Amino acid sequence: MGEGVKNKLREVLKNWGFGDIEAEIFAILSTKNEMTAKEISNEAKCAYSTTINSLNILRRMGYVTRRRKERKFVYSANLDFVKIMNKETEKLSGMLRDLANEIHQIKGKCREKIKDLGVKVEKAIRYLEGKYSEEGTE
Repeated sequence: MGEGVKNKLREVLKNWGFGDIEAEIFAILSTKNEMTAKEISNEAKCAYSTTINSLNILRRMGYVTRRRKERKFVYSANLDFVKIMNKETEKLSGMLRDLANEIHQIKGKCREKIKDLGVKVEKAIRYLEGKYSEEGTE
């Protein structure tokens, strides 16, 4: 698969908050079928221990799966991008709800100073939860 595809995929992943190494590993796994950690390490040109650590992070996040094949572990990318985006949206909505709760707990003049922030946070929550159309999101 072309380097252009891997580069564009890495760009998308970095925008989602992936680190350089995790983005590289996911891009490699996305463009190739099952690979061992050693093969991934060689392809990514990074230390085996770094590869294992990054694979474990990606597995915990649900982006990579691992299974045993011929007495070795092989890794595959979870290419369900809609599920990935939904998971990230839920995480962002949760953080924004936490922020909104903190804003609501502030009293007096301090709350008045951040009134606009509270309005924008609430608008963003409604948008992410599908209760708000793209019109008027400015």
